[in-house]
Amino acid sequence: MNKKKLFLVTYVILLYSFTSAQSKYSIEGSLGVISPINSSAGLLVSGQLNYSLTNAVQLFSNALYGSWDKYNVYYHYEYYTSEHPDTGPFKTFTADDHSLVSINLGSRFLLHENKIVNLLFDTQIGLSFLSFNKYRLNQVVNQETGQIDFVPDVISPLKINETLLSFGVGPVFERKINSLFSLYLSAKLNTMINAGDTDFISKRGTYFIVSAGFTHMI
Repeated sequence: MNKKKLFLVTYVILLYSFTSAQSKYSIEGSLGVISPINSSAGLLVSGQLNYSLTNAVQLFSNALYGSWDKYNVYYHYEYYTSEHPDTGPFKTFTADDHSLVSINLGSRFLLHENKIVNLLFDTQIGLSFLSFNKYRLNQVVNQETGQIDFVPDVISPLKINETLLSFGVGPVFERKINSLFSLYLSAKLNTMINAGDTDFISKRGTYFIVSAGFTHMI
């Protein structure tokens, strides 16, 4: 056997050994939609590093960036008549131009495995860096009805930057393509503690994520 054939055989054997070994690390990348409660939806991008403790349990670290526009609030007219009935609730907004950077540590559990789709479940905790413009609501008399409307003072926004503790949970549906590569669909419920100076856990700090991405063993 000449050197070229020996090299090729050795290369194939090493490649097979490498790909057959159970790698402990994998990387992920995804794109998705972020949908905070009472807000307009936005887009996000994320990356993740996984470490396998067992075939059924992984630890991970991830980072994501997301952005969306308005946080909406609703109100009713205080007084109304048969001539001007209450047709509310009426929508206005108190914040816009949201951007979020979140860095998390978590664990992933394999709940069910088959040849088509694997079902996993993620739990995570981390820090979220949230920034947005906050507006004061001015009371403006509606000339047609005489009622009071609430209008954001867009001329004088207050720039807010918050660092918040956050939690997230949700399922992951994984489709393996081969021993090194897989695709997944993830849905996650997240909440940021005391977001917007509101309650400990509130609608203001809660958002949903639906994302699609890939996993690659390294």
